[in-house]
Amino acid sequence: MASRLAISSDGTFEVEGNAYLIPFEFSAREVYSYRRLIEPIPDIPGGTSLNPEQRRRQRAYFLRRAAACIIPGLQVKSLEGLPLGQLQNMHEWIVAHRPNLSEVARLPG
Repeated sequence: MASRLAISSDGTFEVEGNAYLIPFEFSAREVYSYRRLIEPIPDIPGGTSLNPEQRRRQRAYFLRRAAACIIPGLQVKSLEGLPLGQLQNMHEWIVAHRPNLSEVARLPG
């Protein structure tokens, strides 16, 4: 099991022995991509429905993609070992400390 992901007050953290920094400023494209990736995906009436395990895997996938789109040098593959809870904690920290990324200053879903 992966150890707890600790993010320092300046936004630095380690994953698989590599250090990363969550920047303070983001481009318009990064903000747009981040917001789109963390949006909850509504069920489509009459469309494909996901069971809870599939929904959990989908949520983790989008949280990994969202982190990789805003953190320089971070690859999606580096986050694959982190459980959903740690990914959610990372994004809660990001939304709380980098409010310009989120329209509502909270993690949806």
